[in-house]
Amino acid sequence: MNRKLLVAIGISVLAIASAGCGGGDESTSETSEAAPASEWADGFCGAISTWTGALSDVRDQFTDLSSFSQDGLETAAEDLKTATDQLIEDIQALGAPDTESGQEIEAVVDDLGSTLETELDSIQSTLDETSGIAELPGAVRDVVDSLGAMSTAFSSALSEIGDADVQGELEDAFESSPACDDITG
Repeated sequence: MNRKLLVAIGISVLAIASAGCGGGDESTSETSEAAPASEWADGFCGAISTWTGALSDVRDQFTDLSSFSQDGLETAAEDLKTATDQLIEDIQALGAPDTESGQEIEAVVDDLGSTLETELDSIQSTLDETSGIAELPGAVRDVVDSLGAMSTAFSSALSEIGDADVQGELEDAFESSPACDDITG
């Protein structure tokens, strides 16, 4: 996969993820038929675009420091969980793209979903253990660490998808997808 495209997608996700939070659910891929590469790329980029939009909304909740409270953090985390659950469901529902490396790419996406779920659980545990304003700075630091792990997982997954796409089938699909233009432009 084109490194520039991977970097652009990764930067888009990282930039928004660094300002928001994430979560996941236990859903797994149940798609039995492989999707054409163009449809898979549209679905993948569309899911990321929807998720990053939701993360922007979460970030916007903290434009005013008066909203920085335990309740505000919990509300943001719940919004983040909902958005990330939807992302995981959407990308895992894609199944394998109809490419030579489709099964390998599906495994990468499933692993990404598992990592996002793990980090969401960590965020929730942090919030459950936070009681009072004095503990907020530590909680925020822990949430930011989880977000960093999510960003790293995204970068790794994108790199693995690029490495697996030895025939360039997904690279072409990503480059021609209007949904991918939305997140790379």
